[in-house]
Amino acid sequence: MVQELEKLLQYISAHPKLREGSASFMRDYLRTLLMVSSNSAETEIARKMQDSSSPKASIEGLPNELVKLIFSFLDGPDLANVRLVCKQWNEFSCEDRFWRELCIRLWPSLDTDKSTWRLIDEAVEATDPSKWRKIYPKVANRPRWKCRLQKTGKFICNLNAHQIRGPGLGDQGLPYTLVVERRFSLLHLNQFVLPEATMLYFEPVTPEDRPGFEQFIDYLVKRSRAGLALEGDRRFIFVPPCHYSQEKVNYDGHSLLGVVQILFPPLQP
Repeated sequence: MVQELEKLLQYISAHPKLREGSASFMRDYLRTLLMVSSNSAETEIARKMQDSSSPKASIEGLPNELVKLIFSFLDGPDLANVRLVCKQWNEFSCEDRFWRELCIRLWPSLDTDKSTWRLIDEAVEATDPSKWRKIYPKVANRPRWKCRLQKTGKFICNLNAHQIRGPGLGDQGLPYTLVVERRFSLLHLNQFVLPEATMLYFEPVTPEDRPGFEQFIDYLVKRSRAGLALEGDRRFIFVPPCHYSQEKVNYDGHSLLGVVQILFPPLQP
């Protein structure tokens, strides 16, 4: 069993794209293997192997490197659960590289935009060796959406939107498409943004979306403008890096922030 598992995981490790696709079958298989460590499962396997004159195999006999490779396929709840199996697995599952991978799958910009961290948890220091494990629960539990960003008649990019503060958006969430129809001066943000507004952090979904994303930010920065999209009685304001984002949101990075609120700012005829 050990040799077969080693061959399987070596093949997957040599083909990184397999990690990006749907791996529910792999996850279920690995969960089954982890269950072998329980006393009842080991007893049953030992009995069957003894009956068939086969050598006993146990997940406890796997090399440490192989156990860690298995752990790299687990999701957050499963990775937390294997800590309860034994002291060694507890040590393995606390390795921050596993939690880093889980966080980046959910919020890729966390790995490149260090200013994002304080939007999630100001108490976690960037130098903390356990920072990814500590921040994972807050990353995993934050509402997130995907949407298409357009200017009138022109596609810009696909966006991931992460909520960073304010009330939830309920069943409405974000529209599938947000069309920036108007722009207004960044100097008016203090007047227009309501205290109870929901704040978002935007990032491009894929590398192919990044050029359009960065061009849109540059467009707003050079003109000292915020973008405005409308949907029913809701207003979606796109805020580029500026004094407002630094002072009011405590964000000094270079990404795009968003505001979602009702009926305000008023629209001029």
